Amino acid sequence: MTQELGTTDLGTYEYVSRVYNENIQLPDYKLPTSVADGTQVFFDTDVIKLSMVIADQRVQKITIVTPKPQSLEYMRVFEGFEFGMEALGTWINTYHRSTLSHGKAADVVNGILASYSTTKDNVLTVSLTRAH
Repeated sequence: MTQELGTTDLGTYEYVSRVYNENIQLPDYKLPTSVADGTQVFFDTDVIKLSMVIADQRVQKITIVTPKPQSLEYMRVFEGFEFGMEALGTWINTYHRSTLSHGKAADVVNGILASYSTTKDNVLTVSLTRAH
């Protein structure tokens, strides 16, 4: 487990943005190197919306919303966090459980809880938080 992962959060914004940016394969979806505390929306397009809750410069929650869960943009953005925070594991199965059933699914990998919810009209919301 990475030393940067906090006991109640996902790590400092500096850490999360750095490891994400090192792993994201789409230049248009890079994160800024610094942001203010609060709920920050980093991009909000017709394909993907990414926001984070940041307190004392520590990431409390990452939320990704997409009406196109099979899109390259969603896959790459999610992988940026998954690979960057060394949380490779069963999340692809959790993704499939949610999107195929149009319901909810959740799993913990490396201390990070990924909660998936897919609506009947195929809008996927994924939240990453520290598992308690």
